[in-house]
Amino acid sequence: MDAPIPEVPVAADNYRITSEDVVLCAELQSSLVVCLYDGVEEQGALLHLHLAAPGHSRDPNLTDNTLSSDLALLDRALQELSAASPRSQHLQAKLVAHTEDQISARARCDGLQSLICAFLEDAQIKVVSIAAHVESTVSVRFRPAMGQLRTQTGPLS
Repeated sequence: MDAPIPEVPVAADNYRITSEDVVLCAELQSSLVVCLYDGVEEQGALLHLHLAAPGHSRDPNLTDNTLSSDLALLDRALQELSAASPRSQHLQAKLVAHTEDQISARARCDGLQSLICAFLEDAQIKVVSIAAHVESTVSVRFRPAMGQLRTQTGPLS
């Protein structure tokens, strides 16, 4: 019988790079994950970013501080992923977000997703999927070795 694949949680404002067959996990709450993986190699990463500070998700404007720190974290994760997998040539990304069901909060989410997509495209990384959820709970499980992403919304059972 096969042993279960280990799960590794990734907290908000953090990332995890792996070259092992693990499942990277994140519980989203006004946050966004960027799942990076290679279509051929088995390395990958999960980057977990806050969309807004608690109580500020209804402000549709992203501050320069938020944008610069998110892009700096993404850039650092990409550099570490490249160092861990120097032969990687087929990087792809999947984005999943959780936001409040409110127009300005969704605008903030859309703005950050667009910025990250542009950054990834400039880095020659293909964005293969983008999703935003407004349900009360959003749980993400990402297995970089297989490029598998599972998202569970609503009450956890």
